[in-house]
Amino acid sequence: MSELNIFQRMSAVTSKLERVAKNLTVSIRNNAYKAVGEADVLAAVKPLEEEYGIYSYPVNRDIVETNVLTTTSEYNGQTSEKKQLFLRIRTVYRFVNVDKPDDYIEITSYADGIDSGDKACGKAMTYADKYALLKAYKIETGDDPDQEASGGLKSTDRPMNAVKKDEPKNAPAEPQMTVEQALEVKINGVTVKEIYKDKEMKERIAQIYEASTPEQRTALNIVNEYIKESRTKK
Repeated sequence: MSELNIFQRMSAVTSKLERVAKNLTVSIRNNAYKAVGEADVLAAVKPLEEEYGIYSYPVNRDIVETNVLTTTSEYNGQTSEKKQLFLRIRTVYRFVNVDKPDDYIEITSYADGIDSGDKACGKAMTYADKYALLKAYKIETGDDPDQEASGGLKSTDRPMNAVKKDEPKNAPAEPQMTVEQALEVKINGVTVKEIYKDKEMKERIAQIYEASTPEQRTALNIVNEYIKESRTKK
């Protein structure tokens, strides 16, 4: 085993890994979906890394972008706001030959985290680490981001809901996306509005979200928050 380099060891692990089952059940509002959890990925990878003498870990993380997103909504003439921290990070993940520590390779993964509390950073790190392992070992999950195409925005005359970034004073204003605009954002040729109307697609909202662009994710988040606030106020 000691004569194998890191590429040979990782290739051996890849050849033994099979598709990771979606054992994680995630609930969003009144919907639930199956997803690949970090625990499932680690359970599949760790025994084989030990067998082939590989140690993997995040060697470096950088914050690419961070903002506070403010969602405003109106109901019965009253306006309310909800703030969420948006964080985008870059993670360098290293795979080391334990018999020769200077023999290693690194891959880079990116991830976003959005949360109204203190979990945005944790969400981003978990997502980045999970996908570093998935991509490095070519683990199948059934998801294919290339199946989802980018969509455009359509303007609206009457903003119903808006997301904005908290900016320093005198900073130039940035375009805001309203709920009506978010509903018209297209994902693989289908608008967000049509996704929420279709029962089958609505049940796959998490898979759609993971394969979406940042713009499409923003639209999905805006609509989710609007639905949540509307139900709370009824």
